[in-house]
Amino acid sequence: MPTAALPVWSEIRGDLLRMIHTGAWKPGDQIPNEVELASTYGCTRSTVSRALRDLAEAGFLVRRRKSGTRVAANPTRRAPLEVPIIGDAIKAAGHAYRFELVERKLKTAPVNVTQALGMPAGIDLLHVQVVHRGGNLPLQFEDRWLNPLAATGISQADLATIAVDRWLLQFAPLGNATIAIMAEAAGEDIADALDLRTGDPVLVVERTSFRLSKPLSFLRLVHRPGHRITTAI
Repeated sequence: MPTAALPVWSEIRGDLLRMIHTGAWKPGDQIPNEVELASTYGCTRSTVSRALRDLAEAGFLVRRRKSGTRVAANPTRRAPLEVPIIGDAIKAAGHAYRFELVERKLKTAPVNVTQALGMPAGIDLLHVQVVHRGGNLPLQFEDRWLNPLAATGISQADLATIAVDRWLLQFAPLGNATIAIMAEAAGEDIADALDLRTGDPVLVVERTSFRLSKPLSFLRLVHRPGHRITTAI
């Protein structure tokens, strides 16, 4: 059932997605309608509709007026990568989770960021840096540039009490993204953040995200050696 840690619609989305992944709902199956799902979850139809719309846009469901909603014929092939919430992934790995906001500042974005987002050089974006910990050990360093015009309200959000990725999921979920994965040697700033030695190997995930055809964010997520996360497709 939905929990207070996540917005209700995204928790419903997760439950429905598990039904598809486990085969409880097979390709072509018609799923319960909005009224039935709203009754099951004790929420409004609009909440259910948002969850269904998100899954349809991701390619898991096919919605047709008057004929209902069905599981897509080939959902795993059409569906994009599921992006886990960092804190949830760390807790799922058995760690006590906390995060530290290192920087939150509107500043001129570097050229590689504006090029990746297709934005004009010299534009100001919101720069957010966060250290994510499992117990006392720093496991991931998040370095993110955000476009406030695509994430309305982010400039007023208290990112010291709600992690930025959780805020985005609730208020400005991404529509599509490109992802690059690479191994690098830790620079001095990364080594300091993750309590490593300069030059230690780290895994870096870069994600360029868009929402409603607008550039949303450029993320570099650096993982400490030995830290393991899982996701689904």
